[in-house]
Amino acid sequence: MSELFIIKNNKNHLNPAQPNEIDLHEDIFNILFKYKEKICSKFEDIRGFFLIDHFAITIIAPNKKTVILSTTPSVEYNLLAQDLWKHDKGFSINHQINNTFYSWESAYSTQYFDELKLIKQIRHGFTFGFNLSKKSDKSQLIYSFATRSSHPEFLEYYGLHMNELFSIGDYIYKSMQPIIPMIASKPFLRLISNNNKET
Repeated sequence: MSELFIIKNNKNHLNPAQPNEIDLHEDIFNILFKYKEKICSKFEDIRGFFLIDHFAITIIAPNKKTVILSTTPSVEYNLLAQDLWKHDKGFSINHQINNTFYSWESAYSTQYFDELKLIKQIRHGFTFGFNLSKKSDKSQLIYSFATRSSHPEFLEYYGLHMNELFSIGDYIYKSMQPIIPMIASKPFLRLISNNNKET
């Protein structure tokens, strides 16, 4: 894919002096779509619970190698292909450590707020998105949810149901575990995120 070629050959991403690096799988774009059917089959078990229309799991291993599995892979694909991921703290390891529950919009950099909201929310009809972050077996897990429904106080609503939402994330994550070692055994591509700095 041309987008993968551009990312692999952009030296700005390969500067080891940049902080907060994560290592994305070299086949990250194909993985997003290859396993869509599998994660969607599990998502069907909980579709509609708490008005949820989208779910994704980002797995950051102790060595910072990262895999993303998504029911709507175009969300993550466009962030990576258009190089907007580094302006989204949803890809920041430090942000996960300090934030267990946060809305998508709160993680967007000021400078790229409109572009990020367009790519992640507006084009997919999502009215609200949020992440839940936790440690599991030394890996960092990010459960990402989004809804197309309307609610006057989504942040408060989902905040009140964090335990149930974590349980939903755990259920889907555990169901995907048989394929995770197979994915993680392949080589990884290093990308550098500097989104720990506010813009």
